Amino acid sequence: MDQLDTLSRSYTDSILGDNGSTLSRQSTADSHTRPGSRRKSHHSGLYYSSLEDTEQEETPVTPLPKLQMFIISIVLLSEPLTSTILFPFIYFMLKDFHLSDDEKEIGTYAGWITSVFFIAQFCTALTWGKISDRYGRRPVLLIGLAGNALSTCLFGLSKNLAWAIAARALCGTMNGNSGVARSAVSEITDNTNKAKAFSIFGFCWGAGMIGGYLNHPVTNFPSLFGSSEFLKEYPYFLPCLVSAIGTTFGFIIAFFYLKESNPNVLKRHENNEYTSLLKNNVDQPEHAGIRQITKDSVLVIAGYSLFAFSTMVFDEVLPLYFTAPTYAGGLGLTSTEYAKMLAIMGIIQLVFQFVIYPALTKRFSILGLCKFALLLFIPIYIVFPGLTVFKEWTAQHIKNQATGTMIFELTYLFILLWRYFGNCIGFTGYGIMVSTSAAPEILGTVNGFCQSCLSLVRAIAPTLGGSLWSYSLRSGHKYPFDYHLVYYFVVVLTLANLIQSYFIPKSVSLGGR
Repeated sequence: MDQLDTLSRSYTDSILGDNGSTLSRQSTADSHTRPGSRRKSHHSGLYYSSLEDTEQEETPVTPLPKLQMFIISIVLLSEPLTSTILFPFIYFMLKDFHLSDDEKEIGTYAGWITSVFFIAQFCTALTWGKISDRYGRRPVLLIGLAGNALSTCLFGLSKNLAWAIAARALCGTMNGNSGVARSAVSEITDNTNKAKAFSIFGFCWGAGMIGGYLNHPVTNFPSLFGSSEFLKEYPYFLPCLVSAIGTTFGFIIAFFYLKESNPNVLKRHENNEYTSLLKNNVDQPEHAGIRQITKDSVLVIAGYSLFAFSTMVFDEVLPLYFTAPTYAGGLGLTSTEYAKMLAIMGIIQLVFQFVIYPALTKRFSILGLCKFALLLFIPIYIVFPGLTVFKEWTAQHIKNQATGTMIFELTYLFILLWRYFGNCIGFTGYGIMVSTSAAPEILGTVNGFCQSCLSLVRAIAPTLGGSLWSYSLRSGHKYPFDYHLVYYFVVVLTLANLIQSYFIPKSVSLGGR
């Protein structure tokens, strides 16, 4: 235990700062009497932060529970690893299935495989959330980790479309961890350290993109895997295996060291010394249901769903656009080049999550930052399809091919950098506001409902994005119904999201001076 605690301290010191602590060092004072703590509102039954500007500046930041945050961060790696690991190679996997000779149809099949994960998750996420409210966060997280490890390995062994779809469906069914983990993080943090704690979620999604770089190891890493006949036969198994190993490691650590955080479950085991360390009021009704979700929570979840929908459409088209041949309207990158680009963005996203975003929340409100991200997306989506023309221009007007290639690569990396910055702001901010808008007794249910909504839009978005991409590339379509179509569609979604954000009450937002 001492070795694990030392490891967790080193890890969290590097990403969360030097003021962390174990859970036992959190304030044991009543959270309802501490400045800046969560207080109960008699309006709509909402629990929210009621910070005055001067109060927030004077309120000291509560140290984060290092060991539990370290364990939860490992647990959280499972969903991004399983849901984003395929993005760098899905186009090439589908080509290996020999489903069609038409390059333009690949987008539709990619949408199917991506969507089935979220359809299955949509059907089960709310149930997992309610189970975690009733029986605890810990058992649900452990079940999800075991299911993820198995289903991810099965996906890596896919040799046809039916197998791939079945493996992804199993993975989505077993994957309720994101919403449950958000509930656990919310229960072991308060309003002074919640933004820093929720940055863990962005780190995990960034790490998922980095892992996809391991596809085709025999070709990409011949010195290590060149003699492996198995990896020649299953070129996409290695990234899936690495994901499964990480998930299995998370299961082992969580099994031995993850503590239950649900106050209602702990109330039933009052002899557990961990109970007294929780700040939440445990004297809450045990059988709260979905009907108790407040209007404010619904507004936040609606905005979150719109944000996820627009970004998922873009993310679905991104690998198709970058890797499709130039004659089909793409940029013609290889799988290695595209995976390398995603890995770079994943690393940069870690800097955004742990350095820039927490600093921004000290000066600006979380809701205001989400609005800024939406404003930032609009020009990015408008200019993005222009990369096709820009690549042709650099090839024709810059004589030195290496220089032209470098200019082109730096240009799209610069655009994507700002886009991932907005992603970091939006996903982290909306995730925090969902938790701050929920009453403690239905925190798992609210997060489960949120994850179900996100899964639904993520199920629709890939199929819609892939279909729009395929439609736009068919002959005869002129501007703006050519390859610009899907990007302009995302602009409309983003504008709607921006307008909707002004209906979200400021009471659910944290941060700012």
